[in-house]
Amino acid sequence: MTTETETRRFDRSTTHELMPVQDCADRGRQSFIMQAKLKLGAIAINGLQDVARRRSGQPDPTREECDDALANTTSYAAWTALSKGAQKQMWRAIEDMTARQAGDIESRRELLSARPASGSLTLDSTFEIPEYLLKYAFHGQPGGYVNSQNDADLSAGILQEAGGTLYTRGIGSGKSDSKAQAVLRYIEEQFSDFAPSRILDLGCGYGGQTCAYAVAYEGAETHGIDAGEGLLRYAHLRAESLGIALHLKQGNVAATGYPDGHFDLVISNILLHEVPPAEMRKIMAECHRLLAPGGIAIHQDVPLRKPGLSGFRKFLTMWQTQHNDEPFWEKFGDSSVPDALRQAGFEPDKVFEDFVAQVAGPLHWYLVGAQKS
Repeated sequence: MTTETETRRFDRSTTHELMPVQDCADRGRQSFIMQAKLKLGAIAINGLQDVARRRSGQPDPTREECDDALANTTSYAAWTALSKGAQKQMWRAIEDMTARQAGDIESRRELLSARPASGSLTLDSTFEIPEYLLKYAFHGQPGGYVNSQNDADLSAGILQEAGGTLYTRGIGSGKSDSKAQAVLRYIEEQFSDFAPSRILDLGCGYGGQTCAYAVAYEGAETHGIDAGEGLLRYAHLRAESLGIALHLKQGNVAATGYPDGHFDLVISNILLHEVPPAEMRKIMAECHRLLAPGGIAIHQDVPLRKPGLSGFRKFLTMWQTQHNDEPFWEKFGDSSVPDALRQAGFEPDKVFEDFVAQVAGPLHWYLVGAQKS
């Protein structure tokens, strides 16, 4: 049976005027990289895990035992080198494709900028970008999330959107956006009568998920906040090209500046594992402040806290911290978001935590949040 939310699904593959267009060479190159990443993922699970078991003498070695067992092996060193190389090649392929079309993209940007806007974009030249965003280039994205060379630079948004599918090896990033759609499905199942009039997407990035919420809750006023002006500039024009009204603002997700009780729904997608633990706790407090009575905060992220996660999976989490510009990945897995929500003022019986299947992929997402009394 098709639910109402499914009829309002916003496909991730929806094209728009700012997207770089793949030619035959781009498709071949990027397909090769995606397949290489898929094979490397299979080698880790089916090969390196067996090596860790044999060398540790344990059927399910702990994260520390996996580290000790694999630390000085040629197989692990080769796998790490190939995995890092594939990531670099991914970004290089996207940069090359984008650079070749820079003139066309700029022309399209100018045309979109000249049209009457249905949404809004508020940038702040005095905004102080949090130090951790300046220090780290998450996932190795060239220039990081907050890179902006001039007041027309869209590269951060282009890279973030185009890199998403290749980074995840196509898992969970297919036709349907498995992040926002998983959140929407969960809200529909758990809060069937919920109908927000104002929505805020924390760390909205290039706006892919933000658009999905705006489409699902037609008539709601949908906002997004992020620190990167290049991301926001791209997200604004991307939404306008799709005919979706978003109200985007540059700012700090832990201190947004919006009024108390201003939103019915506060969301984040894949944000919490990319902020320091102290910042995560501030974000939960900000959610409580921003929500109107009865409002819901819900955060979707990687399932690092899933019960029964094997020691080898935890070892791969540690690998992300050491080799893939994810400094807070491991700390997020060891933290408790429900505790942070309760400390922020949410009543214990209103806090929820779950692991839900992706809409368009074989894995699970971590969902955590609370409803304000």
